[in-house]
Amino acid sequence: MHALKEEFIEETQSFDEMSDQHQNDTDQAEQLETLSSAFAHISKRITTLAVNIADTSGTVGDVTGKLTEQVASLTLLLDSVEALEGRNQTISSVANETIERASHVHEGLATATNAIEHIFTVASEDIQRMSASTTQTIEAFGDIKSELSQVHSYSESIQKISTQTRMLAINAGVMAAHAGSAGKGFGVVAESVSELSDETAAVSANIIKRLGHLEKTIGRLLDHSQKSYDVATEALGRAESTNEEFRKFREFGEEVDNLVTSVSNMADPLAANNEACVRVLNDLRVIDKSSNENFNQLKATSGKFDDLVSFTEDMVLLLEESGIETEDTPIIRDCIENANEVAKIFEQAVSSGRLTMEDLFDEQYVAIGGTNPQQVMTRFTEFTDANLVQLQEAFKNKHERVAFCAAVDRNGYLPTHNLIYSQPQSDDPTWNAGNCRNRRIFNDRTGLAAGQNTNPFVMQTYRRDMGGGNFVMMKDLSAPIFVNGRHWGGLRAGVSVS
Repeated sequence: MHALKEEFIEETQSFDEMSDQHQNDTDQAEQLETLSSAFAHISKRITTLAVNIADTSGTVGDVTGKLTEQVASLTLLLDSVEALEGRNQTISSVANETIERASHVHEGLATATNAIEHIFTVASEDIQRMSASTTQTIEAFGDIKSELSQVHSYSESIQKISTQTRMLAINAGVMAAHAGSAGKGFGVVAESVSELSDETAAVSANIIKRLGHLEKTIGRLLDHSQKSYDVATEALGRAESTNEEFRKFREFGEEVDNLVTSVSNMADPLAANNEACVRVLNDLRVIDKSSNENFNQLKATSGKFDDLVSFTEDMVLLLEESGIETEDTPIIRDCIENANEVAKIFEQAVSSGRLTMEDLFDEQYVAIGGTNPQQVMTRFTEFTDANLVQLQEAFKNKHERVAFCAAVDRNGYLPTHNLIYSQPQSDDPTWNAGNCRNRRIFNDRTGLAAGQNTNPFVMQTYRRDMGGGNFVMMKDLSAPIFVNGRHWGGLRAGVSVS
C-alpha cells in the first residue's frame, strides 16, 4: 500500500509537472499571439502615421512649391517696381529738364519773334518807301521824257528854220549877183546868213542826236525803274504773306507756351507718383523679406517632414523584416518573386541574343514628339512592351489592394505600364497625366528611390500625382532587379492604403 501510494504520488507529481509545462506553453503561445497582434497593430498604426506624414509632407511640399512661385513672382514684381521707380525718376528728371529747356526755347522764341518782327516791319516800311520813291522816279522820268520830246520838237523846228534861212541866203546871193556892184553889201549879209544857217543846222542836228541818246537812256532808266517798282510791288505782296506766316509763328509760340504749362503741370503728379512708388517699393521689400523668411522656414520644415517620412518608412521596413505577418507581407513576397522573374526574363533575352546588356542599360532617352506629358523611348522599350505586360497584369490582378505594377530603371524610367495606364495620348495634358503613364520618367523622390534601391525591398508612402491637382495616397513597394549581377532597376507596386 505504501509503495502504491508513493507511486501514485509520483505519478500525480509527474502529471502536475506536465500540466504546468502545458500551461506554460499555452501561456507563451498566448503571449506570442498577443505580441504578434500588438506588432501588427503597431505596424498598422505606423503605416497610418507614415501615410499621414507623407500626405502632410506632400501638402507642405505643394505649399513650398507655390510659395516658391510666389517668392519668385514677388521678386519679379519687386524688380519691376524698382525698374518702374527708376523709370519714374528718369521721367521726372526728363520732364524737369524738358520744362527748363522748353522755357528757354519759349523765351528765345519770343525774343527771336520780336526781333524778326521788328526787322520785318522796318524792311516792310523801307520797301513801301522804296516803292513810293520808285513811283515818284517813274513819274519824274515821265515828265523829263515829255520835256525832252518837246525840246526835240523845238530842235526840229529850228532845223526847219535853218533850212529855210539857208534857202533865203542862197536866194539872196543869187539876187546880189544879178544886182552887180549894187548888191555886194547884200551879198555879204546873205553869206553871213548862210554861215549862221549852217552852224545852226549843225548845232540843231547835234542837239537832236544827243536828245535821241538821252531819250534812249531815260527809256532804259524808266524800264529799270518799272522793274524796281514791280519788284517792290511783289515784295509788298510777299510781305502780306510773310505777315500771315509770322502770325502762325506767333501762334506756334503760344502753343509752346501752352506746352511748357502742360509739362509743368505734369511735374506734381510725377512727383506724387514717385513718392507712391517709393512707398510701394518699401512695402514690397518688407513683404519680400518676410516671404523669403517664411519660405526658408517652410523649406526647413519640409526637410524635417522628409526625415519623418524616412523614419516611418524605416520603421515599417523593420516591422516587415521582423518576420511578423502584416497585411502587406503577402504583397511584399510576391513583389520580390516577380522582380526575380523580370530579372530572369532579361537574362534569358541577353543570353539568347535578343538584347545586349548595352541595349538593356540604354540611358539615351529619345523624346516622342507631340507628347504632353513628355514620353520617351529607349532600345529596350519595345522588348518590355512585348514581354512584361502579362507578368505585371497578373501581379496587379492578384491583389485587390495593388493599384499598379511596373518595372522602372534606376533613373525612374517606366517603359511599360499596366494596360489601364497605357492609353494613347489625347490633346488634354491633364487626362494624359492620369491615363498615359507609360514611357515616362518619374524621377521624383519616390520614383528614384524605387529604381535605385538595392535592399530586398523598400516600402514608401507618397502622394501619387494623377494630374490636374488630383493626388492619391499610396504605399509604394519596390524590389530590386539584378541582371547578371548588375542592378537594372526595380519592380514597383502601388499599394492602396487600407
